[in-house]
Amino acid sequence: MASSSEAFEKFSTWEKLKTPLKVTVIVDGRVNEVISGLLFAADAEASLVGIGVTSNRSFAKFDVEDAIFSVEERRVVATRNESDWLIFEEE
Repeated sequence: MASSSEAFEKFSTWEKLKTPLKVTVIVDGRVNEVISGLLFAADAEASLVGIGVTSNRSFAKFDVEDAIFSVEERRVVATRNESDWLIFEEE
């Protein structure tokens, strides 16, 4: 388990380096969506992470308020409970 500040440090690094990411959204234990793109905003105070979606040139915003984070070398996992996860990983 990592602190939210560690997670947002990783998000900030990915944003600065323009690291391509894959974001997997798991709701109720099932993969709901998988998107690829670049992180364009990470606001620790608002607990929001913004991704520019490559496939359709749109934007996705993820609310990570009250999430528990796991920070690894190439990914960050944000969970609110056992069945709802956001997995941000380097492509």
